[in-house]
Amino acid sequence: MTNEKIRVALIVPGGIATGKDNIGVPVLERLVRLLSIQFEVTVFSLFRTNDDFVANTFELVDVSGNGSLSKFKKCSDAFRNRHHKKPYQVVHGFWAMPSGFLAVLISKRYGIKSIVSVLGGDAISLPEINYGQLQRWLPRKLIVWTLANASEVTTLTKYLWDNLLNVGLGKRKVNVIPWGIDVSQFSYSTKNIGSPVRFLHVANLHPVKDQFTLLRAFKLISESSNATLKIIGEGVLSAEVRKLTTELNLDNKVSFVDPMPYEKLAEHYAIADILLHTSLSEGQSEVVTEAMSSGVVVCGTAVGLMYDKPEICVGVNVGDYESLAMKVLQLLKDTQRMNQLKKEAHIWAMEHDIDWTTKMYAALYQP
Repeated sequence: MTNEKIRVALIVPGGIATGKDNIGVPVLERLVRLLSIQFEVTVFSLFRTNDDFVANTFELVDVSGNGSLSKFKKCSDAFRNRHHKKPYQVVHGFWAMPSGFLAVLISKRYGIKSIVSVLGGDAISLPEINYGQLQRWLPRKLIVWTLANASEVTTLTKYLWDNLLNVGLGKRKVNVIPWGIDVSQFSYSTKNIGSPVRFLHVANLHPVKDQFTLLRAFKLISESSNATLKIIGEGVLSAEVRKLTTELNLDNKVSFVDPMPYEKLAEHYAIADILLHTSLSEGQSEVVTEAMSSGVVVCGTAVGLMYDKPEICVGVNVGDYESLAMKVLQLLKDTQRMNQLKKEAHIWAMEHDIDWTTKMYAALYQP
């Protein structure tokens, strides 16, 4: 008699079989595929999935609908039908709201283990840009209840957990599990700083990413060094970011590149010297992890992984473009420190790759 695989239900708000060319959230999809080697995985997606996506190693169930109640009912019904035929042992919600909340409700109904992963906006309050689920009373209360009642809680970073502690979550056990990447895709590149110094920024052009601080910092940097900046991304602030670029007389130093397939990004990290990342908040920031794996020094605001690991990057307070520029210019004069940052960041990325993350999740799924 062979041992049957543990059955795991994953609830996601999207990120699998979504977007152009099914790009979704690449790291999330890769994690699911790796987990499905060891476990029997069903993914319930609260967001409409693309018809041409092929899951192969796991079951993908579209439970999207019009409004939260419709999605919750469809997900609950789909779970019940499958659970009665062959029971699940674990239900795992990605993002506390709405997926984690629903996972905890299901776990209480069927008496199985629940895991909730806090991944970003579910642990943030930025009322100045109307961002983050903690800024409103009801979502905040539901998130606190969800995390207090889950069997296990994971966060990408200590940064997120510290934010949650500030809204009264209490001192429960939490597992800080960053999302690792496939380091073979973002291989380490040994290169000397040249002229111009090649800066890179990869992000949606969105208020939370704060490209205004990015450009103001780069303006000061470029006044004291020969430098270029490549911005890869698009978004609601595209026009405003391009306008500020012109106002700062940076058109001949800043280039804009449209988003591209995930696997193509490695080519840009391979030729970059420094990643400039100036977000107001981050869950972790996969681009920071990709840069560290690729031998690109990370400089920016101390949020997400840069908050957790100040020893392997250069960080400043949110919005402080003057200090960021000053620290970057100091770093450019210190080749030894730059090389040390590259080395230590690369070691961290290798030790916390996607296989490590999969192993950490797998341990939580055990009885």
